[in-house]
Amino acid sequence: MQRRRGTPGLAWRAGPLALLLVLAGCGQAGPSASVPAETGPAESAVPSTTPEAAVESLRAGMVGDESTLNPYTYVTGFPGWNLLMLQYDSLLQFDVNGEPQPWLASGYEVSADGLTYTVTLVDGVTWNDGTPFTADDVKFTVDYFQANTQSRFTRDLSGVASVTVDAPNKVTITLTSPNPSFPIRALADVPIIPKHIWESVTTPAEATFDSPTNVGTGPYKLVEYVADQSYRFVANETYFRGAPAVKELVLVQYADEAGIVAALRTGDVQAGFRSISPEQVEALAAAPGIDVAQGPEFTTQMLYFDVTKAPFDQLAVRQAISLAIDRQDMVNTVYLGKGTVGNSGWTHPSSPFFNAAVATTTDVARANALLDEAGLTDSNGDGIREFDGNPMSFELLAPSDNPLRLRLAELSREMLAQIGIDAVVTSIERDTLVNRVWPDFDVSKGRDYEMSIFGWSAPVQVDPAQITALVASDPAVGSINIAGFKNAEADRLSGEILVEGDPTRRKDLLGQLQALVADQVPFVMLLYPDGNYAYNADAYDGWAFIAGQGVVNKLSFLQPDSRP
Repeated sequence: MQRRRGTPGLAWRAGPLALLLVLAGCGQAGPSASVPAETGPAESAVPSTTPEAAVESLRAGMVGDESTLNPYTYVTGFPGWNLLMLQYDSLLQFDVNGEPQPWLASGYEVSADGLTYTVTLVDGVTWNDGTPFTADDVKFTVDYFQANTQSRFTRDLSGVASVTVDAPNKVTITLTSPNPSFPIRALADVPIIPKHIWESVTTPAEATFDSPTNVGTGPYKLVEYVADQSYRFVANETYFRGAPAVKELVLVQYADEAGIVAALRTGDVQAGFRSISPEQVEALAAAPGIDVAQGPEFTTQMLYFDVTKAPFDQLAVRQAISLAIDRQDMVNTVYLGKGTVGNSGWTHPSSPFFNAAVATTTDVARANALLDEAGLTDSNGDGIREFDGNPMSFELLAPSDNPLRLRLAELSREMLAQIGIDAVVTSIERDTLVNRVWPDFDVSKGRDYEMSIFGWSAPVQVDPAQITALVASDPAVGSINIAGFKNAEADRLSGEILVEGDPTRRKDLLGQLQALVADQVPFVMLLYPDGNYAYNADAYDGWAFIAGQGVVNKLSFLQPDSRP
């Protein structure tokens, strides 16, 4: 993390993201792989050192309403999931480098065939209503999410064949097939819910704030919710990793970023739970008492096209579009340098799975030559090429509520004009755009667009195997293949990646798929924005920037010695 402030201050940066490699030995002959019980934070609920004095209350600004914050009612990936996980815990927890570490689990072992995870739980954990947490809760959680499929966590657990309780603090999770991403996608993502509460909830999507479904093991409990106005959390003083560093957390809802920025300046809030726009960074960092925590996030900004439609079904057209896009110019112009240039192979350059051999280049002359060679010429001299007698003029969708994406669309239009492609920017309401690009969030239902600026939240990059979801032709695998891309080699590589347990071989397969994406161009990866979070350091300065995720996480509110 890097901190910016108008007055002299400390600056630091975490090392590159080091995603958890598949456990050594998974899928190989020999001893089973394991994460020993002593790995990560101490198993005891007692902190190892004397904690710093806790902050009595902290007010933070957020945009929008996330409903009642249980696993079936929170609204969005950010900040909904982040706020949800203030109340709940998962078996593993990402540390600041983005690596899953033991949390509710004190350790786990994986069988040599990669099918069985034996998980040992931390002793002495209680739910925030005082009920003991046991292995029965873990089994119940898996069974409940599999039975009640309205939650996204059902997807994370879809490959689980069974869960057995071996002891009050031990469970065995058996998969239907090897899944090297299981620690990242399930153990570090799925909130464990209390059996004694949820076993009587038959319609989880209708659970209200007044129901007891906000009982968790996490560092906070939601005690007050006023729709479209605010949330109030109070600290779980008996939290098994130690009492939180902030006793009360009040979240105030604003209509947009401007409201949060104004509230920060007046002192109505002491932190912003939304990454601020690049143009706001320098101004806020210069304001008295305000710091800006900056670091890499793995959200993506992308240029998509429907590859099932002419002329985007022609490889030369897609390659020319990619070559015409000056990604560095986009980072500099739209994000004022606060971002990372997109890798044409998709994977973030900070990932250990990044294939450095994949080149990302801008070459307008080569782009024009490719289109000329494909016979796509400007026959009437109006500056726009033709295909099948039609001008290469296409609608480029951009969300009306996102000025950065709108600017990316405008720059894309200018860059594509250099190669004779007319991109007509159409600003439309976000939900309308999503429904045209990704109807009902189901790629099997097709799509209704030509080009669009789109992107994905950080978890899509955190799991390196998620590249398969963007390119596999089978909707069960390519669940976010909104381009309609089909390629036999991509399907073959995707199938191998999803089950390959050998870390070296899996990294090689991921590198091959990145090279294929760069060559076949099912989409254009534009850039990865940085996260920029403004806060009043005099009010609270304990923020933990998790690589790829930002500061809105439970680690930010725990004492330093309680973090993994």
